[in-house]
Amino acid sequence: MASYIEIFIEFFKIGLFMFGGGYGGIALFYKELVENKGWISEEEFLKILGIAESTPGPIAINTATWVGYILGGFPGSIIATMGVILPAYLVILGAVIVFRPYLEHEIVKAIFRGINAAVIALILYAFLRLARTALFVKNTFTLDPISITLFSISLILLLTTKIHPIAIIGLTATLALLIKALGL
Repeated sequence: MASYIEIFIEFFKIGLFMFGGGYGGIALFYKELVENKGWISEEEFLKILGIAESTPGPIAINTATWVGYILGGFPGSIIATMGVILPAYLVILGAVIVFRPYLEHEIVKAIFRGINAAVIALILYAFLRLARTALFVKNTFTLDPISITLFSISLILLLTTKIHPIAIIGLTATLALLIKALGL
């Protein structure tokens, strides 16, 4: 499906423009891997994100590792992971060397204000695209009541408690299994 060089280049490109960390990069992963390259389906992408968020480590690295494995086995996972990590390392190294003396400068602050706004837009874009798959009945405009309920429980718990996100994921996974066992 994809050569190791293609995998590295694609993940390097994603890593290079992944401002705002892994969550900001979700939209880039989606756009490149699902829409542009067609390497994975939207459903696969959503499952991979669930796994990447539920396992230890940064979501971007976990996602790259998982997709790389799908595309090229064990070597593909290493290549994709290195591809997504290398730009961040180089950018951080460059930023430390170049920007550190100027971080309080008004022009640099303005640049980061613009970057932060774009990152929020990227996260919202990823949410809206993925909500289609996660919250609606497949290929319809009908909300899935179970998914909406689990989403609502998760959001309320995140906003009102200090329960760790992993525990909330575990709770909603358990509730989903219980609902399935009850035949709902």
